[in-house]
Amino acid sequence: HSRTALARAEFFLHLAEKCEPDQRAEFEAYVDASIIFARTALHRLQSKYNHHPSWRTWFAQLKGNPAVEFFRENRDYLLKEGPVKIGQVISFNPITTAAQLYFFETPPAPATETLRKYLISYSQILQGGTEIFNK
Repeated sequence: HSRTALARAEFFLHLAEKCEPDQRAEFEAYVDASIIFARTALHRLQSKYNHHPSWRTWFAQLKGNPAVEFFRENRDYLLKEGPVKIGQVISFNPITTAAQLYFFETPPAPATETLRKYLISYSQILQGGTEIFNK
């Protein structure tokens, strides 16, 4: 299990969550890695099951799903354009983690909370697909 793409995405997210405020470069790298591995999970699923009779129907249903789109858009941008588009918070309040300095959607929700929310949903979607294909 620890070698699956989703396990690696979780691993790097966990590392990002532990970063201190002075570890911003590390934080960003871990977030990038988490996004890349999360998206990789769908590609690996596709490689394994794209010949399954239900694949096309199941895959078509993913279009527009917020979690799927989050990982697709961010991974594509990261690989083709540059660092993930992530907002930064300027604060004079005490900060205990690097995550408090970044957001994806709207502050004050830390980027790691948003990433975790989407990773949980994404994992459930991929698990559901795997169950369908293994029937």
